[in-house]
Amino acid sequence: MTTISPFAAGSYVSNRNTSQLLTLKNQLNDLSNQLSSGKVSQTYGGLGTGRSTALAAQATLSALNGYGAGITAAQTRTDLAVTSLTQVATLGTSARTALNNGLQSVAANTTAGRSIALSNLQTALDTLNQSAAGSYLFGGRDATTQPVLDADTILNGTTDSQGNKLDGLTTLVNQRVSAELGSGGNGRLTQTSPSSTSVQVTEEANAATRGKFGFTLTGTPTTTGTALSASVSGAGPASLNVSLAAQPAAGDSVSFALKMPDGTSTTVTLTAATSADPTSTTSFAIGASVTDTMTNLSATLTNALKGAATSTLAVNATAAVTQDFFTGSAKGGPTGTGITPQRIVYDASKNPIGYTPATPTNTVLWYQGENTYDTSTNPPQPTSALDSQSVQVSATGKVGTGARANDPTIQNVLSGLATMAFALPTTSDANTSSTYQTVVDKAGALLSAADQTNPSVQDTVTQLSVASTRLSNAATTNTATQTTVQNTLDGIEQAPTEEVVAKLLDVQNRLQASYSVTASLSKLSLVNYIS
Repeated sequence: MTTISPFAAGSYVSNRNTSQLLTLKNQLNDLSNQLSSGKVSQTYGGLGTGRSTALAAQATLSALNGYGAGITAAQTRTDLAVTSLTQVATLGTSARTALNNGLQSVAANTTAGRSIALSNLQTALDTLNQSAAGSYLFGGRDATTQPVLDADTILNGTTDSQGNKLDGLTTLVNQRVSAELGSGGNGRLTQTSPSSTSVQVTEEANAATRGKFGFTLTGTPTTTGTALSASVSGAGPASLNVSLAAQPAAGDSVSFALKMPDGTSTTVTLTAATSADPTSTTSFAIGASVTDTMTNLSATLTNALKGAATSTLAVNATAAVTQDFFTGSAKGGPTGTGITPQRIVYDASKNPIGYTPATPTNTVLWYQGENTYDTSTNPPQPTSALDSQSVQVSATGKVGTGARANDPTIQNVLSGLATMAFALPTTSDANTSSTYQTVVDKAGALLSAADQTNPSVQDTVTQLSVASTRLSNAATTNTATQTTVQNTLDGIEQAPTEEVVAKLLDVQNRLQASYSVTASLSKLSLVNYIS
């Protein structure tokens, strides 16, 4: 009779025993691997139903690690930016305080004030080139280009690689002040004496220059007493006529206004006195005769015009140039081709007749970083500097950490420091106090952008500080999430040593027992049963 092996008598029991031994052997191998590696399985397939959760947890942990690296780098950049801008704000507030304190006692020579202001300006410019790990902080989206040229180039100009001479801020200030003051240093006015008892002041004769540079006459002059008379005649150019009909009394005065190109005006008042300093800009001595008195009045008028020109007019011009210069940018702007400051245009006779935009081949453009504008607005406006750089802190969260050195508030602080450096008086004379006061007014208003205007540099510091706090909070949240996810993953992938050892001992005992029984059964025969 033919026997089918798999179904032969006793084959089922034998096969079952073999299968159980193999199962126990595989369990022993798995537990041994778990004990040595600490892992439930070397493959995700071996995790069973937990493999999907493990894969998702690994992806989450990888993302959290990426967020953490980004947050760490951004935190460093942001903290450095806060420190740098705080220094810029401090330089501005300190300079403004020093100016105001100086009003109490204007120094006989304020050259030191200029030097300090220049040093502060250079420090501020250097600060705006701060970098972290090779990444510049104040270039907006462009973190690889030094955003601000060095202070020497900005102030004194340079020659580019094509041999073009680029003028710096010093040249622009000097050109503008010279154009405003004119060859006579009195705001481009002409003073003459039509008679021995009269004096005349006439505006700039060149119509293309008049009103754009220097003083023009505005309003109606006023006099006190009966001896003095004053009037304005003509137009384009107009003339101020002052005359004496008799000896004035002490205290009699004449006043008139001078208009500047920016639309503001300053008033000149000349007062008769029994005696006066020849250098006075406000008082003239009553002489032995009407002619002598007019001679004294004319001399004081000359002093007053030059004083007004070198103080109010020159300081205003300096402030205007520095503000315009620091709007310059090599890139971006409303047209996307950069922003250039204004340069003076001269006619064939070297008379200043207007302004034209500078070019990158004749003028230093101090800011080299990214400078994107939103052209959908009218007029176009700079895009948010804070959003020019951002870091992903979660699956749906971003934190802006960007900043630009050409932020308008920073521009104003730099302009204020530059105005002090170029316009503070350097000599002690009758004009020192008025010049100093004008610097206080113009530079002080610009320096208030450090912490008093809305917005201010301090506001930007606050924004970046808030961003730093958000980064810190995000890092804390991500760390807590990471711990939770890691615990979940460990629960799926990690094999507890105590549990594995217990199972391993159990399987070893069972396998040993199975081997013993199998060995005993293998020795049994029919003789054993018969006996």
